[in-house]
Amino acid sequence: MQLERNTKRTERNSRTFWILMILGFFAIDLAIAAIAITMAAGDPSFRSIPGYGERAVAWDERQALRDTWQNKQWHIAIQRVGNRLDALEIAITDRNNAPVSGCIGSVRLFHYTRVAQQVAATFSEIDPGRYQAKVDVAKPGLWSFELELTSPDGQRCSYEQAIEWNEPTEVAPRDHRVLE
Repeated sequence: MQLERNTKRTERNSRTFWILMILGFFAIDLAIAAIAITMAAGDPSFRSIPGYGERAVAWDERQALRDTWQNKQWHIAIQRVGNRLDALEIAITDRNNAPVSGCIGSVRLFHYTRVAQQVAATFSEIDPGRYQAKVDVAKPGLWSFELELTSPDGQRCSYEQAIEWNEPTEVAPRDHRVLE
């Protein structure tokens, strides 16, 4: 009789232990999932590109603007300038390597690790074919660059490019590499 009571008590204790052990593992799993979701939702790296849906709907129009740029056979050179790399200098030349003056437009950029933090600015002509826009582009890494402009003949066109900028150095503060 005593042995039977001890066996029942041992089984009950064992059952309670294993049920609590399994529920404890579930609790730990849920806590880890909650922490992971909180970290991912709070990280600005995991954001969708603002306006992506509207841009996708207007894909045909945007492609026509890019085709206009290609038909003009213009070339572009982009570099960071300024003491704190707080400006972009954009040089636009035509197919004969002559500067293209009189363009009006804007640039839109974002760093690929911070797509929600997009920067937009209008540019102004500082020399024939050379334009400057005040934007903070000091962060090294991969950037998305989009230029929308109206050419001197009144045509709207667009240019997009991914650019990787390295850390600035004292020897070459304007170091950049263009990805094709």
